[in-house]
Amino acid sequence: MCYNEKNKEDTMLTKEEQARIYHAYQETIKQSKETKSLMHKKFKEFCEMYVFTTENLRGYLSKLKVKGKKVLTVTASGDHLINLALLGVTEVHNFDINQNAYFMTELKVAALKVLSYEEFLLFFTDSKDRTQDYVGIVAVEKKVEENDSVFDYKTYLRIREHLGEDSALYWDMLFEEYHFDGKQLMKSGIVLGGDRTAAIYNNSYLQNEESYNQARDCIDNVTRKYFTMDVLNLHKLTDTYDTILLSNIYDYATDEWYGGISEETFTKYVIEELSQKLNPEGRISIAYQYHYQNKDRAFTPSLRNLFKSRYTLERREALEKFSFRKILVPSVVRDYREDMSRDCVYVYEGGKKK
Repeated sequence: MCYNEKNKEDTMLTKEEQARIYHAYQETIKQSKETKSLMHKKFKEFCEMYVFTTENLRGYLSKLKVKGKKVLTVTASGDHLINLALLGVTEVHNFDINQNAYFMTELKVAALKVLSYEEFLLFFTDSKDRTQDYVGIVAVEKKVEENDSVFDYKTYLRIREHLGEDSALYWDMLFEEYHFDGKQLMKSGIVLGGDRTAAIYNNSYLQNEESYNQARDCIDNVTRKYFTMDVLNLHKLTDTYDTILLSNIYDYATDEWYGGISEETFTKYVIEELSQKLNPEGRISIAYQYHYQNKDRAFTPSLRNLFKSRYTLERREALEKFSFRKILVPSVVRDYREDMSRDCVYVYEGGKKK
C-alpha cells in the first residue's frame, strides 16, 4: 500500500479510507494487548511505533553525501526523514512493514511545523535520561526525571491543525482510547522510546534550536511518499534512488531467534536485486550494527564476507561494479560510548571498483 504526502488541503476521507484508518486503530490496540515474546519478536503491519531513532543518525548520514538526492529509507520513527531534510535531500520515499510508522512520522512532521524546539522535546520525550542494567542479555532501562508533558493532549490539538485527515483520525482515536492522557498513551506499549538525552545525541535536527528551525524550513522542500512494504519486496518499486537506507533491519531479518532468513540470502538480495534500484554511483546502507567492537553482543550481523575477496555469488560480476566500506560512529548507548565503543554502518557503493 502506498501513502502519498498528506496535508490539510487534501479532500475529506472517503468511507473506504475511514474504514482503513479505523482498522489500523483496532489492530494497533489489539496487538498492544498481546503477550510479547523476547525470543520471537516480529515486526507486523500494525505494531509498536518508535518515537525516536535508535541509531546515531547524526554520526553517519552526513557522510553519505545526500544533498539534492533522492533517497529510499525505512520510515521507522520519522527521524531519518527529518534528518535527511536538514541535509538538503529533495525527495524521500519511506518504506516500513509497520503501517503505524507512517502515522508517527506524519505526527512528528506536523509537530515540527508548529512547536518550538523545547515544546517538541517535551511532547515526544517521557524522561530526560535513562540508565541501563542487564538481566542476562536483555537491557533493562531505568527512567529518571519523568516528563509529565509527554503526548500532552492540548499540545496535540495544536499539532493536529497540520495533520492530514487520515493521521488526524488515527491519533484522535488513540487519544480517546487512553482518555486523552499522554502518559497513559506512552505507557501503553503502542509507542516506544522517548529518552530526551538519546534523542538529542542521535539526531542532527535536535542538536539545538537553530538546527531544529532549519529542519522546519527544509521539511516542506522534500517530496515524500510512504510504502507499507517488507524489505525483500523493495525491488518491486518502480523508482530508482541515489541512496537506500536499511537501518538495522538486517538484525531482525537474519537472526534465527526471529525465524529470519539466512545472512547470505539477505546480502545476495541486496547485491543482486536491490542494487538494481540504484542510480549510477548510488549507495545502500546495508546494516547498522550497534557497539560493533563488543564481542559479547547477543546479535552480531556477520557481514565480514562482503569485505573479503574470496566472497563469491552466482553473479560475481555484480561485485565488480560495487565497493564496500564501513562507517564507524560513536555508540548510541551511553555505557558503550563512554568505553569508546563504536557502532558500524556497512555501505555498498556503486560506480566504483574494489
